[in-house]
Amino acid sequence: MHVKWQVIRFRGGWIRYRIEPQIIRIDNRGKYHLGWKLFPYPNRYAFELAVLLKNKHRQRYKRQLLIKTASIATEIWGHTHLDLFYRVMLQVPLPRFLSNRYKERLRNTSIIDIGVRAVDTNRIVWDIGNRLGGWAVFRTIQKKHRK
Repeated sequence: MHVKWQVIRFRGGWIRYRIEPQIIRIDNRGKYHLGWKLFPYPNRYAFELAVLLKNKHRQRYKRQLLIKTASIATEIWGHTHLDLFYRVMLQVPLPRFLSNRYKERLRNTSIIDIGVRAVDTNRIVWDIGNRLGGWAVFRTIQKKHRK
């Protein structure tokens, strides 16, 4: 069974996503690019998007996706920031090897694959990133979100 892409309104724009049993995929290309939708408060808005998509997953599969919400938000935030960084860097003259590397990386940020550890080889990277840098920000947001 092939899961179709869905579209939802988020912060005045459209988010294109696909929910599978163990993965949430977010389209980060063209009119669905997350860049301006996460600013000026990327941490808060990435967390809100993570909550929204986790709830969509729970509604569809009648069970919780076993990824911490803050880790999902960290991955959304991280992919979006890296994507913007690569786009900006490609506007300046760079050595060919570096510009080729950034173009390759842009392809990797075009679809954000957020999966459980069993299917997502870099889940640990985002879990560690969440613990090291995102935990304080997302903990504060979680407390405000629960009120």
